[in-house]
Amino acid sequence: MSTSLHIGIDGGGSGCRVALRLTGGPRIEVSGGPANAFADLDGACATIIQTVYQAVAMGGLTRGDLSGAKIVAGIAGCRMPGLAALVQGRLPFLALVYDDSVTTLRGAFGTADGTLISLGTGSFFLRQKAGALRHVGGWGFDLGDEASGAWLGRRALGSALQVEDGRRAPDALTRALTQATQPHPLRFAASARPSDYAALAPLVLDHLDTDLGQTLLADTICQIEAGLTALDHQPGQPIVLTGGLANSLRAHLPPALIADLIPALGTALDGALSMALEIT
Repeated sequence: MSTSLHIGIDGGGSGCRVALRLTGGPRIEVSGGPANAFADLDGACATIIQTVYQAVAMGGLTRGDLSGAKIVAGIAGCRMPGLAALVQGRLPFLALVYDDSVTTLRGAFGTADGTLISLGTGSFFLRQKAGALRHVGGWGFDLGDEASGAWLGRRALGSALQVEDGRRAPDALTRALTQATQPHPLRFAASARPSDYAALAPLVLDHLDTDLGQTLLADTICQIEAGLTALDHQPGQPIVLTGGLANSLRAHLPPALIADLIPALGTALDGALSMALEIT
């Protein structure tokens, strides 16, 4: 019986994961360092290569076995035009490279129709219908990522600063935000990364008894609904909600949206490996 080697790769800012499957053998998984191609192209490619080689070695194979492997990689940052091709060109083995949102969607729904909302430090909205993809958002903290943790944290902190102007009365939320960004929000903002702002988002959900908390929650839900509208998502169609902020936000979403939520079939790594298994 002939054997085939299939490999799925999931690369993001928090780490790189590789799943390897040889016909008739077990699935092997290996994790490595960060692999966001937009943030660090050289570093991401080096991490992908190293992690794949580790998986191959763990499977009792050699690097030469990669010459006939079917490989699909979902790499963060590759929505940037041309970046997937750059990653592909730097790998010493043949791989189909996509933005990680595509493999996340595949992992969530398989080949079925559905809408994916990803609300972590960043955000994106993605819909699969009859095999066609429609993508909204995911352009990063500086230019987008609406309804993400970083987006919400920055809006919250900006609102807290209005207290110093006398435009807003202090409350439990503004005090918590100020305390979390001592010695002063401006000092915090001078070096804050998106993940630092995202760390402030839970404070909003912890203080929904304040007017500011309710306003920020309403703004976030408005952005989610705008993303769904842009995708032409219709009520009653399945939605998978994923990401760190999503888990905390779920209970506060409108009932009609909650009614459409279903659990994901699998992860982004599952999606990448599934796509690799489809290559003939």
